[in-house]
Amino acid sequence: MEITERLMTRNDCYSAGRKIDVKGIMIHSTAVPGVRAGEWYDMWNRSYSAGETDRQVCVHAFCDDTDIYQYLPWDHRGWHAGGAANDTHIGIEICEPPGYIYDYSHGLRMIGYDVKANDAYFRRAFNVAISLTAYLCRLFGLTERDVITHCEGHSLGIASDHADVMHWFPLHGESMDTFRSAVSEKLRKNT
Repeated sequence: MEITERLMTRNDCYSAGRKIDVKGIMIHSTAVPGVRAGEWYDMWNRSYSAGETDRQVCVHAFCDDTDIYQYLPWDHRGWHAGGAANDTHIGIEICEPPGYIYDYSHGLRMIGYDVKANDAYFRRAFNVAISLTAYLCRLFGLTERDVITHCEGHSLGIASDHADVMHWFPLHGESMDTFRSAVSEKLRKNT
């Protein structure tokens, strides 16, 4: 597993310089079809306070089916959860494949998403995210029990109301429980 470090030093989140005592990992998915992990740098390495962007957001890492990009130091306070999880959790975004649109009128729905055509991409991206999560668990003395998704964070009262990743994982027969189980297996095997 190779991690490309490219810190978003122009992002106001980085400039704030706040540190966290890492207590967990929060898994997100981008809900932006087709944007690769390395492309987020140019999109988000901008300053809100300088008027370069209209968003105040930053996560620690993005991964897709082949790459991992680290955009914040692991112990840096990210702006990914919309709640108290920013003070305790590393944020990882899993990039979604191209070829569909989102409908937000009745919750988050992927319109035109072809499960069969996207399964190979999904499996690779899912496994890259598992590897990164297991690595971070080892680095910070965490277990799979310390891994949640954004919607679980909302249920716990520590994150804003988002559907990720449960709008996507179940389409491929996966859930956060199967994700955590795979992280646990990697930790057990120490691979």
